[in-house]
Amino acid sequence: MENELLNNTVNTEVLVIGGGAVGVAVARHFAREGAQVVLLERESTIGSGTSSRSSGVIHAGLYYPEGSHKERLCIEGKALLYRYCIDNGVPFEQTGKWIVASTGQESRLEAIHDQAVKNSVSVRRLSKHEIHRSEPELRCRAALESPSTGIIDAHYLIHSLVRDFELAGGLVHCRAEAVSVEILGDKAQTVLRDGTHVIAGLVINAAGLDALALVPESVAHSYKNYYLKGSYFSYGGKIPFKRLIYPLPSDEGLGIHLTLDLSGAARFGPDARPVVEREFSVNRGDLPMFVSAVSEYWPQCDIKKLKPDYAGIRPKLHDGGTVVEDFVFMDQSIGTQSPVISLLGIDSPGLTSALAIAGHVFDLFHKKASFTKT
Repeated sequence: MENELLNNTVNTEVLVIGGGAVGVAVARHFAREGAQVVLLERESTIGSGTSSRSSGVIHAGLYYPEGSHKERLCIEGKALLYRYCIDNGVPFEQTGKWIVASTGQESRLEAIHDQAVKNSVSVRRLSKHEIHRSEPELRCRAALESPSTGIIDAHYLIHSLVRDFELAGGLVHCRAEAVSVEILGDKAQTVLRDGTHVIAGLVINAAGLDALALVPESVAHSYKNYYLKGSYFSYGGKIPFKRLIYPLPSDEGLGIHLTLDLSGAARFGPDARPVVEREFSVNRGDLPMFVSAVSEYWPQCDIKKLKPDYAGIRPKLHDGGTVVEDFVFMDQSIGTQSPVISLLGIDSPGLTSALAIAGHVFDLFHKKASFTKT
């Protein structure tokens, strides 16, 4: 099949567009169910797009409204992800996190507590004595503990999923940019930048920032792209905290928070700024804003130790001028088949939810058609 992909036309049962954590997880799921699957990635390596520019946090599912895709798939995905890491030797650490509130923010913190309880997610109010004893340099009026939050090596995870996919017979093809998807009866045709046409019984559009552009032209919708850029600053000194520290979320994100990687290195971010262009540099001029935000909960932060690190862009959607807060699974159905399923607005907690999203997408298609597992 690899040689076929260099010719003009390729046929496969399932084509997955996008080699980030979600696309790879979806491709793996279908391949392990017995489907013939081709996975396309426009970059030279798998997992080098949006997935490589996340904070690497395994989210608990505290914030999301009951019944939303984010609530269900984050909580389900978290459990699947921890189990996968244990079973496959993927590096992770269940660090836990604290969400902190300053004076006047207590009611907002309590609302997060109540939402977590509704979502059946473990959360605990911390006493002032506990806060001071465990994190003496932390300044806050009140705090919640989320014990099931963790961190993960996202690159290791993605490559582990790719290994599973290939062992199940799947084909990965990098430097393969899809430029259009068209519905042809009960199948779909995807045209690549090099002129190759891929005919598939199912196309799963998991192209992240490019996903909306690949929705077939024949499909009516009112969505528009809305990109949020988030920058991170690394911290070049010792951090006194034992866990992740989050301020209260804003309208456009979870606030400039402290995250740790598995080596113990610390970074702060991301901020959230609407952008039009995909540009990933970190502006050193943002340093005062970062210092101001971090100093709200860590007054001893040393400005000299903060350095620009990296930035990511989140794929968001507008619908009629309103920001779409949930994941969108656009199922383009023709009769009894679903030749194209587009995954739109897959921002945070996409990494946490990846394995659950894979099962959800499979179920969307499996209700109408099935593969014979070999």
